Amino acid sequence: MSGWSAFASGMGDDWPTTRIVPAGSVVMGADNQDVAASSDEFPSRQVDINSDLAFGTTPVTRGQFAAFLRATDHESSGGCWTLTPDGWAMDNTANWQAPGFPQTDQHPVTCVSRDDAIAYLAWLTATTGQVYRLPTEAEWVRAAGPSALNRPSEALCAHGNVNDLTAKNKVAKVAEHCDDGFLHTSPVASFAANEFGLFDMVGNVWEWVADCHNGGYADLPMDGAAQTDETCEAHALRGHSWTDPPGPVRLGTRYALPPDARQSIVGFRVVREVPHD
Repeated sequence: MSGWSAFASGMGDDWPTTRIVPAGSVVMGADNQDVAASSDEFPSRQVDINSDLAFGTTPVTRGQFAAFLRATDHESSGGCWTLTPDGWAMDNTANWQAPGFPQTDQHPVTCVSRDDAIAYLAWLTATTGQVYRLPTEAEWVRAAGPSALNRPSEALCAHGNVNDLTAKNKVAKVAEHCDDGFLHTSPVASFAANEFGLFDMVGNVWEWVADCHNGGYADLPMDGAAQTDETCEAHALRGHSWTDPPGPVRLGTRYALPPDARQSIVGFRVVREVPHD
């Protein structure tokens, strides 16, 4: 059976499962009155996404990433930024298998660079015969769901693994006023899905997206395509992680890293393009 047939029939855990996110419009960026917004969230623009997309129901798991490495000669080494008792530091021995805390194959893979994610997606595309890629930033916001726009902070623990009271007792000075029981990453789909059936769109790990992070939305394409720059030095990430404290945990917050950076708070999610009739 081909890789795509195995995926389509739901056989095994090596393939990401997907759910359709319908086409629609999203507002990118913050309102001028939003005091929590950063400078890279302006100007606010409406984007029209005209195609349905199949989004990974969860971030790529450690088990799924391991299947890719078993099948290829890709090297995912070079150290990873991890959280230590003295703060964030580069650990040259840390990697996706040893991010500085215990994980199982059901946890989101961390310590993966954007380059690692692109290599995984190229392998998945070649194996299945379907086109897989990173979501654009606008597509990611669409998939996060309209309900995420106005979700109060006290509801965060129902929808994602954020810096809660468990973390406050161990690694942080501030936290959401709830307790999800997870100090670091949690197994994917441990929290409630959003209206599109997607899990962990907020919290657990930051997710690489396709866009160059160029400081704002002035040049954002209006059709949902990615912002690109041939000399791009930093790419965008969305979604927050297990270590983010209150305040920054909001849909509009952006993060940026060089494409070869690896951190124990960073993973990724797939998008599969849906063929048109």
